[in-house]
Amino acid sequence: MSTRADFSVDEWDLLRSSPFMASILVVAASPSGPIGLVQESTAAGKMILTAASTAQTPLLKDLASDLTQKMSIPKPPAGATPAQVQGAATEILKRTSDLLAQKATPEEATELKQWLAGVAKATAEATKEGGFLGFGGTLVSDEEKAALATVNSTLGLAA
Repeated sequence: MSTRADFSVDEWDLLRSSPFMASILVVAASPSGPIGLVQESTAAGKMILTAASTAQTPLLKDLASDLTQKMSIPKPPAGATPAQVQGAATEILKRTSDLLAQKATPEEATELKQWLAGVAKATAEATKEGGFLGFGGTLVSDEEKAALATVNSTLGLAA
């Protein structure tokens, strides 16, 4: 079983950034405005807090516990387009997937990847897209569905 001690500082930082990248990939796909952004960020945060107490493997327990101690949401560079943000987030998730394949057990890698996909899904489902004053709209927009598919495929998970 893997723990934080099995990863370099840079590798651990990559793992720490991965849930935020899964969330940001969805947020950039279909921006929801300031209230929606708060709801989506809260949903991702809840997934992290829940994992700290419900994770089955030491790796996810360590990661989620570390994130609950110091959670800092990365900000995209000024002037970055949504497509650039999504591209960067996808690259980080790809690097995360590769790192897990190299250093984690298959059980740990699967749990962490499914958790990351769950963070993305919770983000997508946090607020309705479209509609007016909370009426109408859809729970998950087509753009968010595409972003979720990107998260799953990048992590090597079935859709």
